[in-house]
Amino acid sequence: MFSPLTHDDPAGLGPYRLIARLGSGGMGTVYLARSDTGRTAALKTMHARIATDPAIRARFRLEVDAARVIGPVHGARVFDADPLAETPWLATEYVLGPPLDDAVALAGPLPETAVRALGVRLCAALAQLHASDVVHRDLKPSNIMITADGPKVIDFGIARAIGDDRLTRTGAAAGTPAYMSPEQATGQEHTAAGDVFALAGVLTYAATGRGPFGAGQHADLLYRVRHADPDLGAVPPRLVSILARCLGKNPADRPATTELATQLGRDQGDFADYLPEPLLMEVARRAGGVWRAKPHRLPSPPEQALAETVPNPDPNGTPRVASPLSRRKLLTIGGSSALGAAAVGAGAWVLLGNQDDTDPKPPATAAPQQPKWDLSWQVSTSYFNPLILPAPLVLDGLLVMGEYGVQGLDPLTGETKWADPEVYFRRRMATDGRRMYAADYTLEETDPLTLSTVDPATGKLDDPFCEIDDLRAILYGTQLLGATGDAVFLAAGRGPHERVGFRKDQQWFLLAVETGSGRKLWETPLPARPDKSERLHCLSSQVTGEHLVLVQQSADGVPSLVVRDAATGRALWNRPLESERPALDRAQLAVDDKHVYPAAGELLALRLTDGGTAWRFEGRTPGARFGPAAVKDGVVYAVEEGRGLVALDAASGTLRWAESRAATAEDLANPPVVGIASVYSRSSSGLVAADIRTGVSSRPLKAAKGRYFTHTSAKRLIAIGEEYAAAYPLA
Repeated sequence: MFSPLTHDDPAGLGPYRLIARLGSGGMGTVYLARSDTGRTAALKTMHARIATDPAIRARFRLEVDAARVIGPVHGARVFDADPLAETPWLATEYVLGPPLDDAVALAGPLPETAVRALGVRLCAALAQLHASDVVHRDLKPSNIMITADGPKVIDFGIARAIGDDRLTRTGAAAGTPAYMSPEQATGQEHTAAGDVFALAGVLTYAATGRGPFGAGQHADLLYRVRHADPDLGAVPPRLVSILARCLGKNPADRPATTELATQLGRDQGDFADYLPEPLLMEVARRAGGVWRAKPHRLPSPPEQALAETVPNPDPNGTPRVASPLSRRKLLTIGGSSALGAAAVGAGAWVLLGNQDDTDPKPPATAAPQQPKWDLSWQVSTSYFNPLILPAPLVLDGLLVMGEYGVQGLDPLTGETKWADPEVYFRRRMATDGRRMYAADYTLEETDPLTLSTVDPATGKLDDPFCEIDDLRAILYGTQLLGATGDAVFLAAGRGPHERVGFRKDQQWFLLAVETGSGRKLWETPLPARPDKSERLHCLSSQVTGEHLVLVQQSADGVPSLVVRDAATGRALWNRPLESERPALDRAQLAVDDKHVYPAAGELLALRLTDGGTAWRFEGRTPGARFGPAAVKDGVVYAVEEGRGLVALDAASGTLRWAESRAATAEDLANPPVVGIASVYSRSSSGLVAADIRTGVSSRPLKAAKGRYFTHTSAKRLIAIGEEYAAAYPLA
């Protein structure tokens, strides 16, 4: 699985240290790497001998862009990249699973149900690429990783924009001959239909163990692709006509990805349910291998958001996996990336409530287990290294999750309602509680910014209700900050495009747009950003009554609380949020119709009208520290260090009740969550539920670590971590 490093390998790139070689190809080498914070990544570098070629560098930049476009659901999440470095590099999540060709070699041809499930998910992946006018051009078994969560499409080394032939010489065929389309084999334009042709070849391989045009010399393969009929003799009979049409010589005769997905059948369950047992075991084996690969002593993997790890009782370091291995457990402890696998590699046991499967027992030295709590559901999502405060969009019957690769879930069951919306970035979405709004993202530098409502059933954009000609849709820093029934509020800009980050010659604005007419209500300038800065203007925002409440950050990352008149955009007041806590922790606001309760160590109420202090709660001891507040129905809740949860009258700051527990500094990171009859807060030993009227608290419940939110109509308490979201019954 891993090869040792040599003296020819670089010592490290950016914040990453190289651990081992994963493989090498014509353009570069891929390494297993870890960042200085413990993040495990697959790091691709360009060979030095071609790094000076401008065309190769341009292709590498396109590869980075395409990897970002496909996103973390259907591809490997992009952590970081520097295509302009002396040695260009790209760091993505390390995907836990074998490539399809290795999977078939290990377990044999896949059963028809697995081939159909694979095809449906690959159709979704290609649809996401094609929606952004990008074609893969090299889809083949070795570029598809099989994980418990689904296939991941990788290696976009020859991907490009549809219609852009600048990186392909006329008459030259770029790709892999066995899976090329006829038009690609003759150096002609490769459109989305060419990717469908390659996908059919991949599915043929998955079903039979060989490609539709056999093997042999490149020239022979190219001839067969152009002139011979595909060999589908070993394909399951019900798939023959479907694949034959996709493999038609005329691109116009091939189905689109949406039609092909329909023909392959509706997806009925988790991808792991379709996979043979040997493949699932291989995923678990690779998960353990990630953390055992060390060139020297490295920091332990970071604590995972939704899993608790314990020392490995096996002296040989072999990860413990329940026997027999269940598909559900593999999804829970393995996931698809090294981030989700840290628990597996450490011999972890998962404590996310009652599971149907038998979990491995914790070691005898472990502390007594806390009361179990029924886990309603758990899904993979993407909030790793967030740019804004992680938070779902909550609507009746819908929960919108993820910072990248946004997905709509049924809050009651966790089932996916849609997973490939036209809006790719969560920061470009907002809701007024009834409707969703989005600022469209395009890859065309001259496209104007458009605003639309979003269909909650499909995640697709409705027709735009506003087009702003002097603002650009493609710009990195665009944010939709909030919405009311009458207006949406956003940060948007004009000027030249920078692939990631800002440019100092861009102009940025805060503005409001009327949802009914689409007219601009007001616009006010925002500070410029230095070149390549990735700090967004706003970390969090809320609209309440006549006020727009923002946590804005400066170019050097200092957050300030800014309150504006929602009708005019006029700044009413601003106040620095001074604290030793990270900026995102300070961005957690509680707001009601009269006050804002900032998260900066104190517990106080500031008037929305002028920023003056309405009241300040001193706590049990002088200089007491508090976590971020929550407010609901005239009561403010916060965790006081050394005391626990306190409840105060929102109008006067008078204490109503207080817990009595030794809350630590770690317990102050996130605000409490107000449920129906209980208020929930984190403690070092679990989640504590306090009676909303009396403050009498329960014994800590073992639950996911992360930020918590409520979906009241579905009666669910939602936990959000870096890689997963989970839900529990809300009391």
